[in-house]
Amino acid sequence: NNLLTPIMTYSMLTLEQLNPEQEELYDNVLEIYNSSRKAREITSQLSQYSRKNTDENKQYLNPDLLISKVLHVALPACPQNVTVDSQCSNKHLRIYGNETQLSQLLLNLMLNAFHAMTEEGGQLTISTHTENGQLHIVLQDNGCGIPSDVLPHIFEPFFTTKEGGKGSGLGLAIAQQIAEDHQGRLSVHSVEGEGSIFTLTLPAYLD
Repeated sequence: NNLLTPIMTYSMLTLEQLNPEQEELYDNVLEIYNSSRKAREITSQLSQYSRKNTDENKQYLNPDLLISKVLHVALPACPQNVTVDSQCSNKHLRIYGNETQLSQLLLNLMLNAFHAMTEEGGQLTISTHTENGQLHIVLQDNGCGIPSDVLPHIFEPFFTTKEGGKGSGLGLAIAQQIAEDHQGRLSVHSVEGEGSIFTLTLPAYLD
């Protein structure tokens, strides 16, 4: 960030001083400014990716309430041709974790599901079930699915299939790291053309 600040500042100052007729030069400097902004965003995401949770940042959370809050944030980004069905019933269960980071994880999965169904439409189903002291939060969509050659790489940092400028490729890598920091795991099953199922598994505690 210390290196990016002068790049952003001086490119912005240069833009303000350029003659509007210098269209090509203006576009070149604007590209420098926009690229430096994107680099700052990636730097911020890398910082989150490498930062470990500490116990004082964690608390016992009701998973139903957590999912409901995240869904409320995500719904404005839901395409008109996509519906959401939430099937969660964990009144007496708690998970132990950092609410902000778990919310970030779930929000990333929801937005990815919306993106996968943007063209053809579909439904995102969010459900939960417990097994052997573990809570499984399942997000299933019937969108475009993930190609078999891409699937093994989706949790790798900087791997993305989105167009340039629309994704840094860190979202799922950060999500995986957050799951592991909470003694959990994030898994995926997907078939191209049929949809994807992401499952977040976390230790569960009775209230």
